[in-house]
Amino acid sequence: MFGLFGLFGKSKQMTALEAELRDAGLHPQLLQDSIKLTMLRLLPEGGKAARPDELRGAAQLLAYCILGPQDFAEATSVREKETVERRLDAVLDHPESLDSQIVLLALKTDNADPAVAERFEVEE
Repeated sequence: MFGLFGLFGKSKQMTALEAELRDAGLHPQLLQDSIKLTMLRLLPEGGKAARPDELRGAAQLLAYCILGPQDFAEATSVREKETVERRLDAVLDHPESLDSQIVLLALKTDNADPAVAERFEVEE
């Protein structure tokens, strides 16, 4: 994921994920590297086989979970917010899906916005 001991820089997958997170309104430096690495590992073949739209969708979902609905909409658009919210509606019906795992990642690392935690009835 990262170059050997940081000598060669970040992997292409990590760089692409960070760019998508930034586009979704979440500065990548606000996230621990372990969370970003876990995100990549959730994607097909550690992100190596992820299509650009899959990577973008995963980054948007994580950003929404961390920023919350209002900040996410301000950073992207109301249309993007509504798209992510439709995906969140399906999370409970598909507990093994990538989306469910991303939401769980945000919740379990205590990075989820209170509105998102409340939506999934998680007590802090």
